[in-house]
Amino acid sequence: MASLNDSDFEIFGLPCQFEIDSAALGNAYLNLQNQTHPDRFANASAQEKRLAVQWTTRINEAYKRLSNPVERAIYWCELQGEDPRGRQSNLPADLLMQQMEWREALEDARGVADLDQLLAQVRAEKQAKLTEMAARIDQDRDAKAATQTAQALLFIDKFLLELNKRIEILEDAS
Repeated sequence: MASLNDSDFEIFGLPCQFEIDSAALGNAYLNLQNQTHPDRFANASAQEKRLAVQWTTRINEAYKRLSNPVERAIYWCELQGEDPRGRQSNLPADLLMQQMEWREALEDARGVADLDQLLAQVRAEKQAKLTEMAARIDQDRDAKAATQTAQALLFIDKFLLELNKRIEILEDAS
C-alpha cells in the first residue's frame, strides 16, 4: 500500500498529469475504500482503527481533488512548487480585459436570456482553458504557464458562481 505522504496521483496509481482516466480513478477509489474503510477494522487495535480513518480521509480528499479538473490542475502546479491561489499580479492583460467585459455584461443584462447567453460564453471559455491546461501540463510540462491558466480557471469558476446565482434570483422572481 502507498504511504499517506504520497501524492494523490501515486495513491491512485495514476500518472502525474492533467488528463486522467476517470474510470481508472473511480475504480482505484472504490478499491482503496474497500481496503481501508474503518468498518473493516472494527475488531482491530486502536492504532489500526486510527490509521484506517486517516487513510479513508486521505483517499476521500485525494479523490475529490483529482476528480475536479480545476483542482487537479492546481494540485499539479503545487506539486511543481507553484501557487495558483497565491498572488495573481502576473495575469495576462487579455484576461483582465475579459474579466471587465464579463462583469459589465453581467451588470447590463436585462433578463435571463442575456444571462444565459453570457453563461454559454463563459462556459465555452472555461472549456478552452481546460484544453489549454492539458497542453500546458501534459505536453509542455510548464508549471508557470499552467499556473496562469489555473488562475484564469479560478476566476472563471468564481464568475460562474456569481452568474448562476444571478440567473437563479431572476428565475425565482418570475
